[in-house]
Amino acid sequence: MKKGSENVVVAVFGALFLLSIFLMVSQQGLRTTGYATTSNTTSNVTIHTYFAVAMSVNLSDGIQFGNLTSLPVVNQNATHNIDGINTTASASANLSSSMFMNVSTDSNSAVDFCIYADQLNTSAGDYIDLPNETYYNATVTNNSWPSNASEKALSTTTTKAGPAIAIGSQVYYRFWLDVPVSTVAGTYNNTVTFNAIQTGAAC
Repeated sequence: MKKGSENVVVAVFGALFLLSIFLMVSQQGLRTTGYATTSNTTSNVTIHTYFAVAMSVNLSDGIQFGNLTSLPVVNQNATHNIDGINTTASASANLSSSMFMNVSTDSNSAVDFCIYADQLNTSAGDYIDLPNETYYNATVTNNSWPSNASEKALSTTTTKAGPAIAIGSQVYYRFWLDVPVSTVAGTYNNTVTFNAIQTGAAC
């Protein structure tokens, strides 16, 4: 075969090679763009427990036992134990407690309340033993409930104060004070603290 013919053959084979490469790439491109593709991802959110509570005006005003002029005193009512009036209920709802904690409808969990207090004392250092200050709570109130027949002594240790309170509901409190005959004259004060926690959690 002559040299010129060899060049023609080489050129032809080269052209065929390039054409085959072009067709392979073209066909591959058609296969890639001619099919639908699917991609996946996930979404995620975590909802945390949230609750809002509010103290009634008369409870936030303080637990007042008034002025005592003779001793001993047993189960002295706090002034707001019996001043509540409910005109939408029976007459027994009058003389109810107006001291309560409310669980807002903005909450997403029922609430347990915990309670503790420090010592009742005067600025001079005289004191009334804390167990002499007692309380009881209930989700309803009337002229006899919460009852001092079920009273519990306040403590410096935080303790659960009653049942779980549902969203949008209240828990009512009454407080009482025993004052022994030997108590020194003076004005006695302390602080009572309420902690709201998610139902089932520890205080």
